[in-house]
Amino acid sequence: MIRKLKSDKSTGMVTIEINRDELKDIIDSIDNMIDRQQRILLENLPSDEEDRRRLDNYKALKESLRKVWESVMG
Repeated sequence: MIRKLKSDKSTGMVTIEINRDELKDIIDSIDNMIDRQQRILLENLPSDEEDRRRLDNYKALKESLRKVWESVMG
């Protein structure tokens, strides 16, 4: 799983080292979380702010990891 972990408590930054397959698994998991959160929002209309914020956070995380994935694969 994680090969190397480095953290800087003063900045709150964490650096992890994983292989490409694990990164792809994480991205796939986030896709599933996004799908689930979208279903929750649709099933519970009107949706509350916390659920919408959670979905936005998942999407932002996916986009960040997608950029990492492209840099690794490109």
